[in-house]
Amino acid sequence: MPRPAKVVFIHGLANKPEPRQLRRIWLEALAKPEPGDPGFDLGAVGVAAEFVYWANHFYDTPLSASDYESAPTRNAQLDAMTEEVATGPGDAAWLRALAANYPEAFEDAPVSEDETTASAAELEYERIPLPGPLKKKLMASHLREAHDYLYDRDGIRGTLRNEVVAALDSIPDDHLRILVGHSQGSFIAYDVLTGVDACPRVDGFLTLGSPLGVDEVQDRLVWSRHNGFPGKLAGDWVNVYDSFDIVARPDPRLANDFRRNGQEVVIDVKENNWGRWRHSATKYLRGPKLRSHLRTLCGRPGA
Repeated sequence: MPRPAKVVFIHGLANKPEPRQLRRIWLEALAKPEPGDPGFDLGAVGVAAEFVYWANHFYDTPLSASDYESAPTRNAQLDAMTEEVATGPGDAAWLRALAANYPEAFEDAPVSEDETTASAAELEYERIPLPGPLKKKLMASHLREAHDYLYDRDGIRGTLRNEVVAALDSIPDDHLRILVGHSQGSFIAYDVLTGVDACPRVDGFLTLGSPLGVDEVQDRLVWSRHNGFPGKLAGDWVNVYDSFDIVARPDPRLANDFRRNGQEVVIDVKENNWGRWRHSATKYLRGPKLRSHLRTLCGRPGA
């Protein structure tokens, strides 16, 4: 008899459908049969699911389910950025795509030729070669929820921390607690695991499309490169990324940034999504590698 398990999902940036619809869309994506994979239906194998829904703190009206499900094909600006990254040479292409699509963020702080052409080795750990004030401005202008959370505007950080802890506390101690965060949800989850003493033990952690490798996110967290693996995490941390996901792109692999006593222990997994918009949570949830690792985290490796 497998151990009881419950998965707590935390969504990412931007407006979302109301909680019931978002839950349906995500769980259907996870359970959808794909070539070579029968799908992972949590309910069918006795795994419970709960969603920490926080879009209501930023948006008065939920997005319609139809708009959410079609959004990856409608955002021409983000499509253009993704195409530039996919066809250009590494981080310089990522930077050019930002400058082309968000010129207003670059008006007061032009980037030098050296910064756009420097190699990853020359930049060391600085994977987004922009001046600090510009990056903060870009985040405030275009990634409002991330900016407000990391800089704790109007106490939002404490509010969301409490909601995540409450969801984890509701799971009995004899159950496996699995925490899954997409995009901003990944750093909210990490922040709770490392910055909230009241957070209970978690048995597995899955991040997808995560910006946790970005310096400006790490700077606002309880984190060190030598010992950044969460002490509250008793099991594995699996980080799933797509190389052309523009949110994770600056530094998609996390093993070198979140070590345990200097040792690389995070399991980085490259998943191949499809289309021009690779950051979609539902695309990740349909990935065979993600499903395989989530089955193991949930104690259902053969499900």
